[in-house]
Amino acid sequence: MSRLQNAGERLEIALATLEQAVESRLARAAAEARSGQSESAAAQARSEEMRVQIDALKHDYDVLVQATETVSQRLDGAVGQLRLVLNDETEQKQA
Repeated sequence: MSRLQNAGERLEIALATLEQAVESRLARAAAEARSGQSESAAAQARSEEMRVQIDALKHDYDVLVQATETVSQRLDGAVGQLRLVLNDETEQKQA
């Protein structure tokens, strides 16, 4: 699970970094608009596209978190069952 957790953490960091970049870009665009400079239509389209991509990445991250939790629970269950089987076999050998 360590690799899976590391991947999740890296994804979370990447999402945060991307979100900060978009927010910074949007703040800069707002400042330019207040100062009388207008943002080009192409820049506005790119900003909106980045917002859509961030939303998609957040959704993917949420799906991965759910999948990770499901896998973890199933692995815990399988390990528990293996322990029971091994304990039963050990007890039978000792008897």
